[in-house]
Amino acid sequence: MWQTGLMTTLPDGRRILFFDVDGTLIDSFPAIKASFLHALDEVGIPRPDAGFIASIAGPPMETTLGRLNTDPAVVTAAMEAYLAHQAHAAVGETRAFDGVGELLDELRAEGFYLSTATSKGEGICRRVLSHLGLLDKLDFIAAAEEFGGARRTKEQVIAFALDSLGLRERTADILMIGDRRHDIVGAAEFAIPTCAVTWGYGTAEEWDSAAWKADTTAELKEIIHDFAR
Repeated sequence: MWQTGLMTTLPDGRRILFFDVDGTLIDSFPAIKASFLHALDEVGIPRPDAGFIASIAGPPMETTLGRLNTDPAVVTAAMEAYLAHQAHAAVGETRAFDGVGELLDELRAEGFYLSTATSKGEGICRRVLSHLGLLDKLDFIAAAEEFGGARRTKEQVIAFALDSLGLRERTADILMIGDRRHDIVGAAEFAIPTCAVTWGYGTAEEWDSAAWKADTTAELKEIIHDFAR
């Protein structure tokens, strides 16, 4: 059963997997895109080109909006519109990637400790994972605080997970799994290796800096087993 915000200590030798959520466990891009465009229209920010839109899943949304308008008041209004739209779009327009649920079940049965490490807001994250039947397959939920909170970036979320689980001195036992450069760079801040998954929203250039790359859940499972040896 998942936990959040609870201090705990894992037995020595147990391997830990940190999973990104958007683009790794779930295909949430349709919902993110719809809410993003709605927010832009609400505050009058011109819609960017397709290349920009393709990159919006991953970093905190306020960071992305700030690239389009530097006025903090406009960014705040856009975030409020985005979150209001996400409240209903996030569940209705999101699906689990094929094979992810089965993979989590198998890894947990093999003794791996499964945590998220996502810059998705915790409330929406838990609601979507629960709706898709994935929440109870995870041991710990490390996610961003809601907009305005201190824990928003990938690095801050990973630090929260490490501190909550007592893993600051055990980063060699952790593998980060994600689809974007933010996952790879964020994990590298703590000397945590990353496996990039190619079914998400990243690019080949982003994946090149990961220690491993998986094209399917079957390949990911093999890489995890190699890491654990």
